[in-house]
Amino acid sequence: MPRNEILINILSIVCNVFEAHTVVLYLPDGLHGYALSTYFSLGDDVSPTGSPLKKKSLAGIVIGKNEPLFINNMDRKGSTTLGYYESREEDKVKAFMGTPLDQSLGAICLDSKRTYSFSTKDLKILSQFGKMITSMLSCIRSADADGKKNDYFMTLKLLHDLRKRQPKWNSFLDNLLGMTSGTSGFSHTFLTVIDQRGTSFYVEGENKPILHKRDSKTIAFPLGSGLVGWVYKNNDPIFIDENSTGQASSSLLGASAATKDFMSIICLPLIFQRKTRGVLVLANENPMLIDEDLKDFLFMVSEYLTQFLENLFLKSRLAEARTALQKVSPAKTNPVLINDN
Repeated sequence: MPRNEILINILSIVCNVFEAHTVVLYLPDGLHGYALSTYFSLGDDVSPTGSPLKKKSLAGIVIGKNEPLFINNMDRKGSTTLGYYESREEDKVKAFMGTPLDQSLGAICLDSKRTYSFSTKDLKILSQFGKMITSMLSCIRSADADGKKNDYFMTLKLLHDLRKRQPKWNSFLDNLLGMTSGTSGFSHTFLTVIDQRGTSFYVEGENKPILHKRDSKTIAFPLGSGLVGWVYKNNDPIFIDENSTGQASSSLLGASAATKDFMSIICLPLIFQRKTRGVLVLANENPMLIDEDLKDFLFMVSEYLTQFLENLFLKSRLAEARTALQKVSPAKTNPVLINDN
């Protein structure tokens, strides 16, 4: 059963137990801090799910002070609002009760159109429902994490066999980028590589266009420009997720290259011969959580891609060396041994 369906069932039980009019659940949201996750109501005027928490509302006070609260006779002359109704529906509400969830996970709140509907005993019972929701969410996260780990493992297994199935570089890269995007959940995945002179980089492959109107593969980006350029200069990865949003998305490839509005970004350096030769980039237009399991998966993908690039690099150097030797001694037809020492 999907998580949201489970939560709605719990909230409907809470509504029946307390004979409430509306029950709402606020959970963390990377973009706003906390947002309305789901609700159960006998009316039709509740704000849409995803609406940000209003800090000065009663629900906001419960989360802000991390303390339970109940009001049995609402004073409509006050400036404090419930914070989760779209219209004047809350003018009919006479009582309110809310309690924070453990681990700063949010709050569950409810209201009634009858005065003196709730007691301290009711608040304790609501707190127990809150603990149940916290435990249930923890179990769901654990199950989701196990499922993601299995997805990561299966993708790595497929990638390991990909070079045999797709020996040509372009086909191999297209498949790798598509599989990495699908498994990670990031909408855009692309690879940039440095040019032979080491003064600029370009987009070698992408699962979706990253620029609005221009073909990214025809552009040479100056080394050091944008977040990707910073990785080339510093040989370190970059992680921007729902907990670190706010950095300019236009800085991904430099100010002159306007990308889509990405809120979560991962840039991983592909290093060999003591130099960053490429950068694997994942980007998403919505905020996402980047956990350690995802990082481990992507580091393994980048290492696998680095090995492929290094092989291509060495083959290219070997071909250049053979061409140079043939120009020097065109009459010689015997095999040439290159001493790497």
